This record gives sequence, C-alpha cells and structure tokens, in this order.
Amino acid sequence: MVNPNSWPARWRNLAHVEETLAAILLVFAFVVIALQIITRFVFHDPLFWTEEAARYAFVWIVALGAAEGVTARTHITMDIVPLMLPERARLGLRLVLDILVLAALLILVYYSIFGAMRAHKVMSIAIGVPESWLYGALPVFGVLAAIRIALVMARDARTLFGGGHDATDIPPERYL
Repeated sequence: MVNPNSWPARWRNLAHVEETLAAILLVFAFVVIALQIITRFVFHDPLFWTEEAARYAFVWIVALGAAEGVTARTHITMDIVPLMLPERARLGLRLVLDILVLAALLILVYYSIFGAMRAHKVMSIAIGVPESWLYGALPVFGVLAAIRIALVMARDARTLFGGGHDATDIPPERYL
C-alpha cells in the first residue's frame, strides 16, 4: 500500500493549492451567477460583466478539475483489454499509455503557450482583461496534469519494478 506521506510535501501542497483555488473559483462563479439572476429579474437591470466573469471562472474550474482527474484516474478510459490482463501486464500497459499521454500534454503546453500569448493582445469586452486570462487555463492544465501523471507513473513504476502490489484501489487522495 502506498503511504500517503510518501510524496514530498511540495506535491501535496500543490494539490492543496489547486483544490483551494478551484473551491474559491466555484464560490465566485456561484456568487456572480446569483448576482446576475438577481439584477436581471429583480432589478430589471443586469450587470454586463457577470456572464463573462462566470465563464472565465468555469474555464479555470474545469482546467483545475481535469488536472485532478489525472491523479484520480477518473477520465473516461476503455478498460476492456486491461481488465483481461494480469496485474503486472496491466501496470506495464498503463505506464506505456501514460507516457503517450505525458507526451501529448507536453505538446499541448508548448502550443497553448503560444495561443495564450497571441490572445494577450485581445481584450475581453465586458471585464476588460486580456483574453490570455482565459486561454492561459490550457497551458496551466497541461503543466499540472503533466506533473500529476508523472507522479502517478512514478508510483506505478515502483509498484511494477519494485514487486509491490497494484495500487489502483487506493483512494485518490493517497496518490499525492
């Protein structure tokens, strides 16, 4: 069994910062949407910036949540073949697939940085911030997901090559 304290504190702190930021953004999005509803239907004078602010918050919430999904392995997968394999072969296949995902994430980060830099020249209409605040969620997701998948790969490699037991049934919070 993987010890939850086996990961360095900086990775656990990073996960805590991500979760806290996502929670703050979720509360912000809720308040902004509630404010939009109240001003539109009660005062008949909606605030012009609330819809765009909520959209920005949701994009960042999704990016942070998707990165967490990498650690918890909650993204949709096709598991027909892996379930038919023995435990060690399943771990080996998972490592190979994780290497491919890591490569795709690094490519995503590379190209999305350029997209965010190009979007920095365009200002949002309602809240007046650069569009890079919106497009910046993609490279941040890529970096966070790459870090998380590297940590999961390290755990799986230790299990595979160290002769340990499969850690797929360990709760997600124990991954970091």
